[in-house]
Amino acid sequence: MPLGVEANIFRALSDRLQTLVFTPALSIAWPNIPFPAAGQQMPNSYIEVIYLPNRTNTRTLANSGHQQHRGIFQVSLHMNKAANTGMRVPLEKADQIVAHFPLGLVLHESGIKVKIYRKPYQIPQPPRDGWLTVPVTIEYEAYA
Repeated sequence: MPLGVEANIFRALSDRLQTLVFTPALSIAWPNIPFPAAGQQMPNSYIEVIYLPNRTNTRTLANSGHQQHRGIFQVSLHMNKAANTGMRVPLEKADQIVAHFPLGLVLHESGIKVKIYRKPYQIPQPPRDGWLTVPVTIEYEAYA
């Protein structure tokens, strides 16, 4: 069964994220998949993906015109104070995510072209319960 537009957008962005190499490696917490896996401990650092599509807009006068799909692919870096990294390391890792999804990047998946239309940005959150979170917001658009 062929995937719909939103599923292909998510796949394109997810596949791109999986090509990003961190040293040391970071696990990814995907939407709707238990994390950590059963029997494993929560790592001291990991990234979490949140997919937030927005409403679809028709960009022509005809009802059958091109549909604009926009949304946010948010990749949040989580680091426990037990990682003992301070603030610099989480910000550097978030910078790697920003650089991996540059403004103008075009990804292709099953005939869908996904474009990063704004430079991604990070907004570090105040530490809470021993965790520092740095969400990186990646804004995308696609036409179908």
